Amino acid sequence: MKQNPSRAIHPTVFMALWAVTTFGLHYVKPINIPQVATLPLVGKVVVALGGLLLIWAQVVLRRHGTTADHAKPTSTLVIDGPFRFSRNPIYLAIILIFAGLGIIHGNAWGLVMLLPFVIAVHLKTIIPEEGYLARQFGADYTSYREAVRRWL
Repeated sequence: MKQNPSRAIHPTVFMALWAVTTFGLHYVKPINIPQVATLPLVGKVVVALGGLLLIWAQVVLRRHGTTADHAKPTSTLVIDGPFRFSRNPIYLAIILIFAGLGIIHGNAWGLVMLLPFVIAVHLKTIIPEEGYLARQFGADYTSYREAVRRWL
């Protein structure tokens, strides 16, 4: 089996960088989100929404007999479930979870560092994945890409 057929950088690399940078900067130079009594609840709801989206996407992938694992070839173009609304619901879920964690912990760096995270994932993970899917599924992927937005 060919390793990482899309040649995309695995998003866990950027997830780890987000975590280290976010909490490292917060330790060195804290930028706190002003505490409002309902803010932790808002953060928990955002994390929960992200978690539910992530689970939904994984269940749909498994139901189609494919995986989000970069080390394995994509066997099926999945266009239902959350993939009807976003070509990248798993990355969207991760962003929601990270934003919620920043809110829960009152760590503004968690929100600030989302921008470099999104840019890195877009350039080094999503763009190579899209090229791979276009090669793998041809016109079917082109039609899907034209019908469904990358994020929302």
